Amino acid sequence: MLHLGAIDSQSTGNRQAEKKNVFPVEDVQEIHSPCLVIRAHGVGPEIYQWAQAQRLHLVDATCPFVAKVQKLAAVAQKNGRQVYIVGDPHHPEVQGICRWADRAVVAADVQTARRLRGASPAFVLCQTTQTEENFTLVAAELSAKCHDIIINQTICPSTVTKQRAAAELAKTVDVMIVIGGKNSSNTQKLAKICKAAGADTYCIERWSDLDINKVRGADRLGVTAGASTPDWIIEEVVVQMTELEKTQDCAVNEENMEKEICEHEDALEQTAVPQEQAEGQQQETAAEIDSANNAGVAEDSQAEEEKSLADAFAEEYGDMKEIRRGARVKGVVVQVKDDELLVDIGGKSEGVLAASELSADDAKNIRERFKVGDEIDVLILRRENQEGYPILSKKRVDQDIAWDKLAQMKADKEIVSGVVTEVVKGGLLVDVGLRGFVPASLVSLGYVEDLSSYVGKELQMKIIDCDKHSNKLVLSAKAVLRKLSQNLKEKTWAEIAEGQTRHGVVRRLTNFGAFVDIGGVDGLLHVSEMAWYRVNHPADLLKEGDEIDVYILGVDAENEKISLGLKQLTPNPWSLAAEKYPEGSVITAKVMRTTTFGAFLEVEPGVEGLVHISQMAHHRVEKTEDVVKPGDIVQVKVLSVDPEAKRMSLSIKATLPKETEEVAPAEAETEAVNESVEEMVEQTENPEASAE
Repeated sequence: MLHLGAIDSQSTGNRQAEKKNVFPVEDVQEIHSPCLVIRAHGVGPEIYQWAQAQRLHLVDATCPFVAKVQKLAAVAQKNGRQVYIVGDPHHPEVQGICRWADRAVVAADVQTARRLRGASPAFVLCQTTQTEENFTLVAAELSAKCHDIIINQTICPSTVTKQRAAAELAKTVDVMIVIGGKNSSNTQKLAKICKAAGADTYCIERWSDLDINKVRGADRLGVTAGASTPDWIIEEVVVQMTELEKTQDCAVNEENMEKEICEHEDALEQTAVPQEQAEGQQQETAAEIDSANNAGVAEDSQAEEEKSLADAFAEEYGDMKEIRRGARVKGVVVQVKDDELLVDIGGKSEGVLAASELSADDAKNIRERFKVGDEIDVLILRRENQEGYPILSKKRVDQDIAWDKLAQMKADKEIVSGVVTEVVKGGLLVDVGLRGFVPASLVSLGYVEDLSSYVGKELQMKIIDCDKHSNKLVLSAKAVLRKLSQNLKEKTWAEIAEGQTRHGVVRRLTNFGAFVDIGGVDGLLHVSEMAWYRVNHPADLLKEGDEIDVYILGVDAENEKISLGLKQLTPNPWSLAAEKYPEGSVITAKVMRTTTFGAFLEVEPGVEGLVHISQMAHHRVEKTEDVVKPGDIVQVKVLSVDPEAKRMSLSIKATLPKETEEVAPAEAETEAVNESVEEMVEQTENPEASAE
């Protein structure tokens, strides 16, 4: 029988398999047996096709969870999605999945994901033995890069359970033994988790791989194993550890027994006397008995005195407590140094609390935060160091308290405040007593191009995920903003009315106007309502983020539409034109556009006047452009002003010295001016036609 898959030829499992005529192969060309077994990591579809063509007896031992991931990857790619796999690119499971989706991209960690170029639509899954923390970070990074993305967490449930159980066990023991293959990804992850929990961790394949001297002095040992570790290997390690414990107990008993024998022999040597002294001793027996009785009374008195002293010591200093690794105890600060505290925890020696085991803020201000006599909660990391002092941690106690508090806040749906400490590619890191992660998509109601502006700011957030065991804390500022926006929106609709003036923020510009947020509700400020003069594009006056006051022109609550105005908040310039520009006054104006009958000049924004072609010079002008062109600044005389009709007649000729040549009769000139005014009115009322 042949087993398809690259296995370490020196591994214990492989040697045991060979004894049963099961041999591993790495290539189908090595197969010369009628029976083929597919191992748990799975293979690509081409292997199944080849085995069928060769008419081999195929035993598919692919893990059901791995097989599910293979099918998900194949279907996603078939549907046109870019497949991303979170896992080790060199692991056989990941390599097998890649054969089902040949265009898949593998991201081992968040650093790798940052270097990838996002593609949409996308589909994210993971190696079944991945840690939840790594998958969450990589998935968040990819979410920021891909707009259309489906995330499928495909970690094997038994893997998650085993990793959490190993982490919990490692916190309560001195040494952790992790059993599994040297090249097993699952085993290596378990070892990493146990080390992170604070236990001295040793990864072995068999009991013989373990240096017994490294674990002989440990009070408590824990054992865990990789998913593919055979039961008989685990049983062997447990049995050997049990025998080691018995051997240590026997050695202690033998040592105590030898000590008792030596003491007994010394007593016999002291009581042994020559025969000739026996009679003398017999004669002294009565006296010795009396003396012994007196001594017994003295010893009883001494014992009572010692008990009294012990009671007084206990009353003064308290009972000596048992110092156990992983225990959480109360202590009293007895000394404050620049880089550590000495804490009385009721043991034979004070515990050492280094600055590294304090929160960053406490460590920075250690002499300000702690005084002699302060009572604090600490965790015992080690029973004693080389000098015999217990090693303590306050930071881990604070973290446990923070985790419990945040878990309760999540259950109660409370809002948590935190300060943004750092920007990462996937989002923001925030300090809420613990380090939390806010994905970029959950920072604001809209897309945020530059997250660096959030560093140092305090955010109000909702807790999305809080898992102490996997050290995962995910928060959303967007959820809080959405709730606030909804409340504000309801309040605005209840209060808003036509004719009001409201403060708002420009959210978006279009060719026809701007959308302004006036309190959780967007209203449209049309380009024609922005100014008393013609505005070509909203960007000429506004930009996104501008805070402005707007006038409510209309409210359609049923369809949730609001019309806004901006020019209504400033006086109509025509209402003051007659006073500012009386007839006969000479002013400066700018040529805006020319026509066949004259030129329109801007007196001020919103006020334009017409210089008829007959008023351009004392001589006859054939073309307006012969005298002026757009952009020219000229002196003109005001002939007439009609504010209601928004008309102003201007003359360039009236500001020039008179010429000697003959001019047109006054009647003809007046008629021409009137005709031009009518044309000007048409141009004013229909600016589009003028533009054409």
